[in-house]
Amino acid sequence: MESTVLPWPIEIPMLAYMLRGRRQTVVVTLAVSAGSVTGCFLAYLAGAATLEALQGFIAARPGLEAGVAESRARIEALGPAAVFLAMLAPVPVQVASFAAGAAGMAAPAFLLAAAAGRTLRYAAMGVLVFAFGPAIMAWWADRPAWLRRAAVLAAGAVFLILFAFTVAAFV
Repeated sequence: MESTVLPWPIEIPMLAYMLRGRRQTVVVTLAVSAGSVTGCFLAYLAGAATLEALQGFIAARPGLEAGVAESRARIEALGPAAVFLAMLAPVPVQVASFAAGAAGMAAPAFLLAAAAGRTLRYAAMGVLVFAFGPAIMAWWADRPAWLRRAAVLAAGAVFLILFAFTVAAFV
């Protein structure tokens, strides 16, 4: 699941790998899409298990039970479309996936919506890299070496800072 363990969007290494050559674009798009959907499904299963574990607690509280029933009805009405849009948007897909599982969305509908959304998101990026990648690489190569090194070092420093904050949050 992207950005769950390391605080770095998957698009950064994906873009770097795609820029190595046009042949990489399709393979990377499919691999990242499959990995993302797998992570989404794990979050979905966690949401479903959480709801199941809390059934007794929810049933003992009529107001809460009514709220959960209302949420489930909304998910049933808008579920796959909402999941599809969440997979395209910059919202945390883990949250959308967990919520879909907790709301009881059917697994096949979830998987179809998640796969379609994530594949479209990454395929759009792949198309852009395929079309403009060589021009981007030429532009980058025309920058002075010191500027390229400084940009890479700055990106690495940001990554290390974010990684340190992530580790500190769990320690």
